[in-house]
Amino acid sequence: MAKHRLIYQIYPSAVGDLRDIAAKIPLIATKIQPDYIWLSPIFQSPWVDGGYDVSDYCKIDPRFGTMRDFRHLVAVAKKYNIGILMDLVINHTSIEHTWFRRSELHDSWYKDYYVWLDKPLNWKSFFGGPAFDYSALRGKYYLHLYDRSQPDLNFNNPRVIKEFSNIINFWKKEGVAGFRVDSANVLAESNLKKGRIPGLPGFFYYYQTGDTVKVLEKLLANKGLYTIAEPVGGEFFSKRKFHELTDKAFSASFNVGTLDIADSFFSTKHKVYPINYRRWFKKLAKWAPEPAFSMALESHDAPRAPSRFDVNPRVLAMLQFLLPSYNPCIYQGQELGTLNADLSMNINDYHGVQSRQVYRRLRREGKTKRQAMSIVRRTSRDNARQPIDWGEYILQNRRQDSVLNFYSDIIQLWREDPVIKDGALKVKRITKSGIFDFYRILGKKRYTIHLDFSGKTKSYLRDDNGDLVIFAK
Repeated sequence: MAKHRLIYQIYPSAVGDLRDIAAKIPLIATKIQPDYIWLSPIFQSPWVDGGYDVSDYCKIDPRFGTMRDFRHLVAVAKKYNIGILMDLVINHTSIEHTWFRRSELHDSWYKDYYVWLDKPLNWKSFFGGPAFDYSALRGKYYLHLYDRSQPDLNFNNPRVIKEFSNIINFWKKEGVAGFRVDSANVLAESNLKKGRIPGLPGFFYYYQTGDTVKVLEKLLANKGLYTIAEPVGGEFFSKRKFHELTDKAFSASFNVGTLDIADSFFSTKHKVYPINYRRWFKKLAKWAPEPAFSMALESHDAPRAPSRFDVNPRVLAMLQFLLPSYNPCIYQGQELGTLNADLSMNINDYHGVQSRQVYRRLRREGKTKRQAMSIVRRTSRDNARQPIDWGEYILQNRRQDSVLNFYSDIIQLWREDPVIKDGALKVKRITKSGIFDFYRILGKKRYTIHLDFSGKTKSYLRDDNGDLVIFAK
């Protein structure tokens, strides 16, 4: 049987320093029982993109504490049989990284650490705007698939691969159990001559090339680590590409396209679409049975799911844990049913670089400030990057009917019930209105699950005797 591992993601700047996180582990362990805690980047960073712009991979950013604090966190987690996963930002560094500064100066060792061209291509970056920026110091253009402060590394250079091999070994010696790898499938370009595909960022010209897979396999395979990929461009992901990653380099991979496809698209983050339940549930039914698939309904990159889908958070928990789910990932506060934050109508109050890019694009398209901000408030990643209300955590822990205790109960069912753990999936009905009926079958046992995202009927799980096992009003 496939292994079942539960990941709990923490976005550190929204929780507190490393000592504070360590102090919360006993409570998280009691209610959620994660196998791993994934920390969004805690490396040294100028924090232009929430830590995903790294200036030193082997130093803890002072805002989180010290290496001594990190070692304390690892030790506390170990007492509860929890492994710590670091977030390895591998596609790019910060513009302030020493490697880039030396590359700009044409240092003979570092000059090819990044992707430089004499003339820019007309590619668009993921955050909007050109994907190439000019360096007056170097007299060339550098590639940045994300923000201009995040130059893309050149993984066709074996020295860059060696650097990351050393970084991985450094953190392994510090006791980490593994890594979540950011933008895992866009590392090695196959063509730097073609123009952009209309409507799509330029990275599709080197979207999971054979060279990318070889790099990842060399860095991560057979290291005794738990590794989870974050592939970008999820709505275009195929089973073949999924298995290229998980068979050769990763323990698991979550395809964010299975969430985005519900109400958005990878290349149109500035637009909001009506929820397409039929398309979303069909996609989940396709991917959920894959043992290496990691289902995530929330993350630091998306607004809160109960607000996004206007649904009872208990129904979301049932979707995540009653479908086949081998490597599910819970985002901090998800287990409390946390809603979107009451964000400002002033774009200058937003920390996320993507929110500012979206706002500028909407204004260029003719939206008023108010119209643009109403979209930004709804879709901004800042919604998820707020501090957890630990007082609420304590209160919900005391209430048996709370969302937290519902999550705790359904996770226990997911861990212990053979039909939910390993049963096959058979879809019965999917409707436009948000009804998802399916069976979980193991041997002669058949469970019936009815999920109603409209809230008009009770969502439930009935066992093979027809008895109600778990339900959400």
